[in-house]
Amino acid sequence: MELLEHVPDTASTVSACADLAKPGGHVFFSTINRNLKSYLFAVIGAEYLLRLLPRGTHSYARFIKPSELGVRCRQAGLDVSQVIGMTYNPLTRVYALGPDTDVNYIMHCVRA
Repeated sequence: MELLEHVPDTASTVSACADLAKPGGHVFFSTINRNLKSYLFAVIGAEYLLRLLPRGTHSYARFIKPSELGVRCRQAGLDVSQVIGMTYNPLTRVYALGPDTDVNYIMHCVRA
């Protein structure tokens, strides 16, 4: 989970994952969207206010918009099947999947 924003070359990581999948195989990527809301929640909120993560864990510039990841996936021979959001409620400490991709999201791909 949330690996892609930490690797030096996202495209090569996506390509390597695609190469490892058999035709028809499923590949999942989880990362953080790049926008103001994700900066406020993932960096300011999680690292500085709630201290869920060590400070400096995330670099906003490394966050990846779903459209950007979709392009990298298609270039690697993957068909994007679904993009779903992942939200966290710090009060209940519950993660949930849903339509909100503003902060965390998971992209499901199938190798062509």
